[in-house]
Amino acid sequence: MTGAKMSVVPKLALDFTALASGTLEMVLADRIQLIPWRELELKVRVHSHNLTGSNTITVNVYPQSWTDEEPGIQFVSSTVTASAQITASTLSPGELDVTIPTLASNAVAGMIRITAAGTRAGAGTMQAQLSIEVTGKAA
Repeated sequence: MTGAKMSVVPKLALDFTALASGTLEMVLADRIQLIPWRELELKVRVHSHNLTGSNTITVNVYPQSWTDEEPGIQFVSSTVTASAQITASTLSPGELDVTIPTLASNAVAGMIRITAAGTRAGAGTMQAQLSIEVTGKAA
């Protein structure tokens, strides 16, 4: 079985400190090609963070596709297919590994979108430095 490692988000600083309440989500990587991989894994490397209390930063994976006829239109599922959550207790530095399903009802197809969502549940800073890879194994 052959495999590949794709660096989809180089080291990046996220800062959700200005978020007063609720959740704010931003796109980190778009239209990541997954064909012909059978087994997929999301690797979130947390270089550092200063989350406190119940505040979180969650890296989400959404199934995505597009057509040649309308390449400007985004076809993105509203259902998160895999996620890795950074909390106050997450090791820093550390790595969060999550399987991206390729079978079942919430499986991804040929592409994915990766986002980061900051959720403020209380006072405190909400910053993290992370990088993201997707690894795949061929059939």
